[in-house]
Amino acid sequence: MPNKRTEQPWERQKGESAQAFEAFFLYLEMGGSRSLRAVSQELGKSKTLIDRWSRTYKWVERCRAWDNHLQYEAKKAAITEVRNMTKRHVTMAQQIQNAAMLALKELGSDMVNPKNFAAIVKLATELERQNLEAEVAAVSEDITSTQDDGPSTLADAINEAWRRRSEENEP
Repeated sequence: MPNKRTEQPWERQKGESAQAFEAFFLYLEMGGSRSLRAVSQELGKSKTLIDRWSRTYKWVERCRAWDNHLQYEAKKAAITEVRNMTKRHVTMAQQIQNAAMLALKELGSDMVNPKNFAAIVKLATELERQNLEAEVAAVSEDITSTQDDGPSTLADAINEAWRRRSEENEP
């Protein structure tokens, strides 16, 4: 089976000498402070030669491709992290619901404070629903975005519920 690997722009190009690629790689690694003059000085090569290599082997375009690749990989990693966080939050919400139901079952309705029980179940189901809706939106659009319309973590949801409950109980 033939290898159909696509050559990447930041890799050594066809016809590019080892010295020219070394110079390009140095330029690439400079990041935002890239400078042909700095490459020339670092390698002890003439600025004219470095300029020619840069034009011939399209260093600026290759670096742009590299920077875009790094940005894409960072975005992919961030999306994965958000999805993992969402799954954890859904699991925690389900565990809270299960614990509440278990307490009700084991202690009986006479021993469980109905107001606290209702608040816990409501909070856990809202948290689960919010996170599942966020996950569905992220999967269907294959993007993530933070929403300002509600708590984004279990801690935020608990703090928000506590704040609302405190306000309701104020005289």
